[in-house]
Amino acid sequence: MTAQDNRPLAASSDRFAPLTGDALGQAEVVRAFAQGLATGEPPLDHVVTHMSHVFLGRERAYKLARARAHGFGDFSTLAARRAACLAEFALNRALAPALYECVKPVRMGPSGKVHIGGGGRLVDWIIIMRRFAPGALFSELARDQRLTPDHVISAVDAVVRAHRAAPPLMQDGGVRDYEIILGGLRKSHAAAEASGREIENATALFETLGRRFRTLAPLLERRRHGGWTRRGHGDLHLKNICVFEGQVTLFDALAFDETLATGDVLYDLAFLLMDLQARGLAPYANLAMNRYWDETRQPEWALALLAPFMALRAIVRMTVAEEAGDREEAALYHHVGLRLLDTLHPRLLAIGGLSGCGKSTVAQLVAPGLPGPCGARLLRTDVIRKQAESDTGRDQTTDYSIEARRAVYQNLAAAAEETLVSGDSAIADATFADSLARDQFSAAFAERFTGAWLRASQSTRLARISARRDDDSDATAAVVLGQIEPVDLGPGWVIVEAEGPADQVAERVIAAARGAPPASAR
Repeated sequence: MTAQDNRPLAASSDRFAPLTGDALGQAEVVRAFAQGLATGEPPLDHVVTHMSHVFLGRERAYKLARARAHGFGDFSTLAARRAACLAEFALNRALAPALYECVKPVRMGPSGKVHIGGGGRLVDWIIIMRRFAPGALFSELARDQRLTPDHVISAVDAVVRAHRAAPPLMQDGGVRDYEIILGGLRKSHAAAEASGREIENATALFETLGRRFRTLAPLLERRRHGGWTRRGHGDLHLKNICVFEGQVTLFDALAFDETLATGDVLYDLAFLLMDLQARGLAPYANLAMNRYWDETRQPEWALALLAPFMALRAIVRMTVAEEAGDREEAALYHHVGLRLLDTLHPRLLAIGGLSGCGKSTVAQLVAPGLPGPCGARLLRTDVIRKQAESDTGRDQTTDYSIEARRAVYQNLAAAAEETLVSGDSAIADATFADSLARDQFSAAFAERFTGAWLRASQSTRLARISARRDDDSDATAAVVLGQIEPVDLGPGWVIVEAEGPADQVAERVIAAARGAPPASAR
């Protein structure tokens, strides 16, 4: 390594003129890295994406922008690839500092040997990263059935941190911005069509989504003025999340187009949610959606934006697959996009029962299967109570007066109504021990409502309470001992036996929600 390589990256002053930088000129660079000649290693694993060549060494990964122009950007020149490397490194270094090391020039000596840094003719630019272990990508974890709820929660928390760190950009995020993105994707689809690589009958997907965005223009304006438009990751699918040194890490954020990477934070999150759904991981999509909503205090009415944002992300993946000539993957994302824009009939499921009967566990199992782009929004009185404590600075955990309880249930009902109006289903998770709360819910939501009362023995409930860890509920054994099962639940409610494994209880609740007598109902 020479002193020249330690200088700030600037325009080259080499006595050798740069090569042309086209794909033909880059072929020698690709060969040198693939064979390990540029790094002094045995041949490297070579991964080709629609935008990059990635070479995997023993401890390092080397990323080279492909010398080509396409619908996502023009990287056919050295200057363009240098700018792309610098932008990508700056963005991702802030996101994953342990993973991204540096940007280096790639040079060719007088003998024709390609190497990193040193003297010689400038032939390309490369990003150098630490290499994570094989199988560490979320896409690989999902494929191998090793992805866990903890992985998903850690990923969402990383997204939350990134979004909080990004300043609001109130000049962006209007309906026109999403129409421009959709228009660009139409052009990419048309280019695929001209070359015979397109998915047939995709026009309906583009037109349906365009109409949906136009109807949502007032909500998008409300979001924009509320400060929810920010510069996000931009490409947050499962292939761009990994486990590195024991930490879930977001990487490979979109760097080549600020416009494409700037939008509502929910549009950024939507890529992750869509990809989980596309891979058949509905429970994880539901977990991720609910985690993000709770952590960022998203308003329930914003759920109306989730389906169109996820459908737009599906079209992004569809057009990328079309460009790559992968008809099977393009057809998958086309189907996902259409499914997300289907008309849904949301439901409100109230899950009640005395403390320790397993309400929250069952709710999490049931939620992914209810109508909604990611299943049902989970609404818990325990969470609402703690949010009120945060908002007011008062300790709500010991205030169980009639007035305080009714205020919490009023907030629960308002959140449920907002969720249903958004087109999403909701699960109201509360004890519902107060007959007034039960009656108000069954009356207010009428045919949209099903109430499932979980019944378990006192010994079972005590055992479950004692086994809780890091739960939002403040219920104790003393609370359990002081509770009495209601004699008459009122209209709209059905008793579901809550003894036994949670998945079996969830099946009984699902049967009740569908209007069929549950297996162990009264």
